[in-house]
Amino acid sequence: MKNIYFIAILFASITTFAQEGVNFRNLTFTEALAQAKQENKLVFIDCYTSWCGPCKNMTEKVFPQKAAGDYFNPRFVCVKYDMEKGEGVELAKQFDVHAYPTFIIIRTDGTVQHKLVGGDNLENFIARVEKGLNEKTSLLYMNQAYEKGNMSKQELMEYKNALSEADNDKEAARVYQELLNRLTEQEKTQKEFWSLYTDGSCTIGSPMFDFLLAHLPAIRKNVGENTVDRFIYNHYARILQDHIIGYAKEDAIPVVTLKKQIHGFQIKGQENLEKMLVLAEPVSNKEIDKVAAIVKEKIPQTSAEELKLYAFAFRAILWTTPKPHPKHYQQVGKKLVKQTIANMEKKADKLSSNDLVTYSIILMCMGDDTLEKKDYIRLIALGEKVLPNLPDDDEKSHAQWTFDGYKKHVESNRK
Repeated sequence: MKNIYFIAILFASITTFAQEGVNFRNLTFTEALAQAKQENKLVFIDCYTSWCGPCKNMTEKVFPQKAAGDYFNPRFVCVKYDMEKGEGVELAKQFDVHAYPTFIIIRTDGTVQHKLVGGDNLENFIARVEKGLNEKTSLLYMNQAYEKGNMSKQELMEYKNALSEADNDKEAARVYQELLNRLTEQEKTQKEFWSLYTDGSCTIGSPMFDFLLAHLPAIRKNVGENTVDRFIYNHYARILQDHIIGYAKEDAIPVVTLKKQIHGFQIKGQENLEKMLVLAEPVSNKEIDKVAAIVKEKIPQTSAEELKLYAFAFRAILWTTPKPHPKHYQQVGKKLVKQTIANMEKKADKLSSNDLVTYSIILMCMGDDTLEKKDYIRLIALGEKVLPNLPDDDEKSHAQWTFDGYKKHVESNRK
C-alpha cells in the first residue's frame, strides 16, 4: 500500500513539473484563435521542423522551464506546428515562414502582431517577445506608422531592427538605407544608432564599416569601448582565421589589407589579432617553410587543441597549392610528423582521449604520405601504452578506433 501511495505522489509531482513550463495546446489554428478570444489572450505559434537544432533546444531546454510557463501561459494560447507536416505546411505559406524556429504573435482576428526568428535563452527570449506585446514596439504598429510616414530617425532604427528580427531582409535593407540617408555623420556615431553597425550588411570593407573605422574614437566613446572593440575584434578574428585555415573565399579581403587596417587602430584584443597576422601572412603567401617553423616552435609549447590551428595553417597551403605538390612540401611535412609524435611520446602520461584524437587530426594536416611505417609503429606503441589507462567514454572509443586504423594500415602493407 505504501508503495502504491509513493508511486501516486511521485506521478503527481512529475505531472505538476511537466505542467510548469509552457502549455502548448493540441489545437488547430482556427481553434487556437477561438480559444484565445474566449480567454482574452493572444495566440503564440512556435513554427518548427523536425531537423532544426535550435527548435529542439527551445522545446527541450527553454519552454519547459517554470519561468517560461509563468510568462507565456497567462498571456497566450500557445500552439506549435511542424511547418513541413499537416496544417503547418499551409501556415508556413500563409505567414511566410522560411527560417526556423519562427515565433508569431497573432491577434484573435488572425492579424499578425509580431514575428521573431531564432532561438535564445529564456531571459533574452522573453525580452524579445515583450517587444511584440508592447503596442508601440510591435511589428504591426510599426508597419502602420511607417506607412503613415511620420517615423522619427530613432523609430526607423527600431523598425529596421524589428524587420530584421522577423527575417524580412528585403524590407529591412530598404529601411536601413532610408535611415542612412537621413542621418548626419555625427548621429551615426551615437549609441542609439549602434545597431547600424551590427547589421549583417556591415562587414569589413563595406561603407558603414569604413565609417566605423574612420570615426572609431567618437564611436568608442559614445557606445562603449568594450562593445565596439569586441565587435571589431570578432570581425577581424573571423576573417583572419578563414585565411589561416584555408577557408577564405576568392573575393575575401587580402591579408595585406587587413594588416594595414589592424595596425591602424588600437583595440582590446589587438595582440591576438597581431599574432593571427603572423600566421595568416605566410599562409597567404604560401611560405611553407615559415609556417612549418611556427608549427615546430608551437609543438612543445601548446596543447593539442591550440596546436590544431597551426596545423590547419600548414594544411591550408597544401589545399591552395595545385597538385602535384613540390617534393619539398612532403619533406617538411614528414619532419613535422616526427616532431609531433616525439612530443606525444614525451607527454604520454598526460594525454587524454581527446588529445589522442586531436593529434591524429594534426598529423593528417601534414600532407599525403607523410606518415611512414616507423611512424605508425610508434603511434601504435603509444596507443597501447596510453589507452588502457583512460576512462571508458565516447572519446576513448573514437581514439581507439583511430589507433586501430593505424594497426590495420601497418598490417595491410605487410601483405
